[in-house]
Amino acid sequence: MEETRALAHTIRPNLLFFLCTLAISVHVDAREIDTLQVTSTTAEAMAKCLKWKVVGSCYWLNCGLDGCSIKVSLKVAHYRPDSIVSVYPNLRSHPWKEVKVLVDQAVKAALPNLDKSIRHWIQGNGTEPSPELQSSTRNLRYFESDLMGHPLVDIVFPGADYICDSATRPLTPYYISLLDLLAWRNPLVENLNRASVVPGLREVGRWPVNTWGPVYPRSGWIQQSSPPKAAAVIAQRTADIVINGGNLRIRKRFRGGRAGFWPPYRIRENNSSTAKWQMLHPVKEKQCSVFGQNDLPRRADWGGGKVDTRNTYMWSLWRPYKCCPRRGQVYLGSDDVHGYP
Repeated sequence: MEETRALAHTIRPNLLFFLCTLAISVHVDAREIDTLQVTSTTAEAMAKCLKWKVVGSCYWLNCGLDGCSIKVSLKVAHYRPDSIVSVYPNLRSHPWKEVKVLVDQAVKAALPNLDKSIRHWIQGNGTEPSPELQSSTRNLRYFESDLMGHPLVDIVFPGADYICDSATRPLTPYYISLLDLLAWRNPLVENLNRASVVPGLREVGRWPVNTWGPVYPRSGWIQQSSPPKAAAVIAQRTADIVINGGNLRIRKRFRGGRAGFWPPYRIRENNSSTAKWQMLHPVKEKQCSVFGQNDLPRRADWGGGKVDTRNTYMWSLWRPYKCCPRRGQVYLGSDDVHGYP
């Protein structure tokens, strides 16, 4: 634990995340997905994922030279894509062209600040488990992961008169596992959490019949025979770290709420009311769903047709927002006539 604290103080998150936002030119790789493809694929899922709805009203005190009056605005709710989670075995195989270079620059900036005793951890690809782990299972996998603010800023959808802002900033890094290397590569860091020792407590799927894997401990190691399912659990862990937090985890927080704006504050596996996922790579899906679906009654496994040759995966994370347009200087309150989602 002392090494973890030392690492957390050594790596300055704000500085590293700022360095990641530098504009950098990238080399085109046909096997990778670019930002234009990310936004276009996400937009294609609007019809099935947005779920726009009027849920109530907001009340504002509006004052001018002729006095004050109470104004009313519609309170709306909808899902919106606010982040992208990439899952990959090592940085060389990162699926997102632009972000691959951003992450690489952040890692290079971090290396001089790390102690020599742990610097080799981040320089290695981290994909080979120890011999004792290799002998215990053939389904043990390791992934790196990162979560970026979604690049789709403006959302235009017929019938949706007002769209909520995002709690994230476009292409801003909120988590990079290569900078959280001690906790991400060592499951023992979160082994004291209750969810790490109680089977089925935080499980993607339904334990013990249909389980994709546990959310805790939130590390890059996972035991799962299906690569897409393994990557999905890693993506769930990454979002859980950023949104739900955790001790000694190196992450950047999302923006909070304000008057007339209510972003979601928690994420929970198997619960579509907190978040939904849309695969961007290797399959471009046009709908959203939660991980952990029971595919036992089906002929085909959920991961069938989704296995990437380089073992890299990307998802858009859609979360439910509520908001109302400002109609005065002072926010007086709101009511919800309809529940959401």
